[in-house]
Amino acid sequence: MNENKFRKDLERIVGKDDSSFSGIELANLIRNKYGRSYDVTLIKKEFMGRNLLAMNVMWKYREQRSFPLTEDEYLLRLDDVANNLKCWGAVSHVRNTLEKSRERPRIGKTLGGEVLHSGGVHQGVE
Repeated sequence: MNENKFRKDLERIVGKDDSSFSGIELANLIRNKYGRSYDVTLIKKEFMGRNLLAMNVMWKYREQRSFPLTEDEYLLRLDDVANNLKCWGAVSHVRNTLEKSRERPRIGKTLGGEVLHSGGVHQGVE
């Protein structure tokens, strides 16, 4: 069996190896999906006595003149987000959510709100 085909089949079954997931890879996922380098934030909410952690894709993007971060600062921020996603075991969830999302970030509306960690990965709460 072709090694490449075997790897793709295995990744489809168990998910990709997330141990090397980085800010650059997150930036590429966002840029490939939306055509721009949108900012992301991690938020913490308390809901019914549980801490919920979520990632939002914001409406600001690096290619805007008013974007407050340099490219290096942006990638450092995404590195931090990527490391948190790895720790929470949420990288595959984020990949899948970005792949399936039909909406685009726009002013006044973020995308995501997906709860990434509260003892597991769960659908977000509005």
